[in-house]
Amino acid sequence: MNHDTRNAPPGSDEPPAETGTGTGRHELWYTRRDSQVCGPYPQRSIGRFLILGRLRPDDEISLDRETWWRIDQRPHLIPEELQNAHTPEGRERLEQARLREDERRRERRHDAPPPEIRERRKADRRCPESPETVSHRQQWAEILERPAPPWTQWFRGPRPWIASGLAVAAALALLIGFGIAFERDTGPDCDASPAPGINWNYCDKAGADLRDGDLTGASLHSTRLAGARLQGARLADADLRFADLSLAGLEGADLAGANLTGADLLQTRLADASLERANLTHANLTGAEMAGARLDNARLDRSIWTDGRTCARGSIGTCN
Repeated sequence: MNHDTRNAPPGSDEPPAETGTGTGRHELWYTRRDSQVCGPYPQRSIGRFLILGRLRPDDEISLDRETWWRIDQRPHLIPEELQNAHTPEGRERLEQARLREDERRRERRHDAPPPEIRERRKADRRCPESPETVSHRQQWAEILERPAPPWTQWFRGPRPWIASGLAVAAALALLIGFGIAFERDTGPDCDASPAPGINWNYCDKAGADLRDGDLTGASLHSTRLAGARLQGARLADADLRFADLSLAGLEGADLAGANLTGADLLQTRLADASLERANLTHANLTGAEMAGARLDNARLDRSIWTDGRTCARGSIGTCN
């Protein structure tokens, strides 16, 4: 790959000398491989792509699409897990990081996934991105790089203990005035019996028999419920973001007000289910059975409808 080494000494294999750019926390980086340019991405995304193998250390990066370097010439972009992968402990940490960073469901990581998953793998999911996504990312970077208001300098003055004392006093006043009680988050309990408000986040409940169960207001973020029997279940106001409900039976279930953002509802049976006020933004409803399902005021922004088409932004109640 060709890369610009105009800052490196002639004949040297050393990377270009740092010029003050590319080390800011809020810089946006373009990537290039085989002449295909993608991005721009924040530093956090570059590290994540490296961990997942979607970028290689010899891929090229640039801040302005004019001067290009190999990623390994900018060591601050390479996550610690990759830098220490030569040791047994480092390899274990790298594997844990890959599992943490991989947004796919476990069955989608399998070497022999279903046909619809194989089809999605053919394209590079990093590139190209929509203009809206790129514009939003650039606007956030500009906001984060703006200098702090002048009044904030007082907190970094010669008497920082004054600011600390005021902050502590204000916190105590809030605690006393409003009687806030803090409870320790016990986290998900995957062995707990179904009940209203239960925390089953990230639990594996595939194929579970939960017919007519009361899971009102339950926390089911990224819970695996593939093939689960949920006929007549009460899931009103439940948090089902990114839950896997593929092939599940939800006939007659109450999902009113539930948050199903990004949920996988592939071939899910939703006949006569109540989905009033549910949030189905970016949910995948491909092949789902919807006969008699009630969708009054349900949000369908950019969700994938039963016939495979993507609903327009602002779709409420029907897929436009």
